[in-house]
Amino acid sequence: MQAAIAGNAHTEAYEEIYQSSAVGVSIDDFVAEVERRFASATSGLKGERVVGVVVAYGGEVAWSDIFASGDLFDHYWNKLLRSYAVEARARPTVRALASREGAGEFLRRLNGRETTETEPGVYRWSEITEGHLAEIELEALQPKPMRLHRLLLHRTS
Repeated sequence: MQAAIAGNAHTEAYEEIYQSSAVGVSIDDFVAEVERRFASATSGLKGERVVGVVVAYGGEVAWSDIFASGDLFDHYWNKLLRSYAVEARARPTVRALASREGAGEFLRRLNGRETTETEPGVYRWSEITEGHLAEIELEALQPKPMRLHRLLLHRTS
């Protein structure tokens, strides 16, 4: 199954990978289990909303998505979770667990080459790369500057 995903991941849209007979049920089962665990882990929040996640594959912290609000996070959560699941299935199975300290270190601001794009008065997009790490931010500029999304990822290639 991992070979089927790895072979198709570069050429097929995620939706086609989800529907692939080699992967479909396993991805759905994986997503359902993570959704169940996530709901259980966040059920005790009182007056707070989840705005982001840090994702690890085995002992390697590899991804984070942080949004400006719980509503934005909720809007994208299902799509994000499915993309995390596809990535997990394409990686070798490792029994190691990532640590909170590793997650905290992963979330640090990067110091590297920065690329920006902007539409004055509308948005600012920036990407900072440092080795295999990339930090991408999208900021709305009107009515006042607000960071909408911060993505941090460890690129494997």
